[in-house]
Amino acid sequence: MKIGIIVCGLVNPKLVPEFGEYADMIKATLSPHGDFAYSLYSALDMTLPANPDECDGYIITGSVHDAYADEPWIHNLASWIRQLDEIKKPLVGICFGHQIISIALGGTVEKSSRGWGIGMSYNQIEATPEWMTPKQKNLNLLVSHQDQVVQLPAEVNLLAASDFCPYFMFAKDAHILTVQGHPEFSPEFVQRLIEARHTVLGEAHYHKAMTSLQDPADSNTVMKWIANFLQINRNPAQ
Repeated sequence: MKIGIIVCGLVNPKLVPEFGEYADMIKATLSPHGDFAYSLYSALDMTLPANPDECDGYIITGSVHDAYADEPWIHNLASWIRQLDEIKKPLVGICFGHQIISIALGGTVEKSSRGWGIGMSYNQIEATPEWMTPKQKNLNLLVSHQDQVVQLPAEVNLLAASDFCPYFMFAKDAHILTVQGHPEFSPEFVQRLIEARHTVLGEAHYHKAMTSLQDPADSNTVMKWIANFLQINRNPAQ
């Protein structure tokens, strides 16, 4: 199965030698769950698939950029997302991807008044479509974000939520899946992100975030869900 990774941001160059780029992390954590080949597209450079059928499904990466920014590449990406929605092409959004898909479909994203979500996010599962196996009641996932979805698009199903992030994970029909967290991130990578933001976070938030990394993340489970979602909803005509 061929997966197109839509690159929307770059990792701090100082961290790339150890952790790779976002696309590298996605490939490393998704590949154990299926027979996948990958093509990369740079949304930042306005380079998106000319034909949606170039790949069987797509994943939109995280980014340091705001999904609501008035930038040509962001408008271009949102328009492309709506095209994929119309033809019901399998599409997954991670963090920024979760937010830009929400905006493209009519939802709202803002910088959260709750502040930084960083470290481990603790969520309740609200619904379990067939592809969400293995099933579980709670979802712990690594996060690094200030922006949040504050209003869901119409006709989507909420899958996971918390008091801090009420719209953590959602799906639309059988072709769109988004999650605010980062199943592709390692605790070591998030630790480096927390350390880099020590001053911004303040002492209390910094220590809370660092302590949360001691809890196990359900990253592998979420990547399994994503693999299941992409493979179950693959267009059989391709």
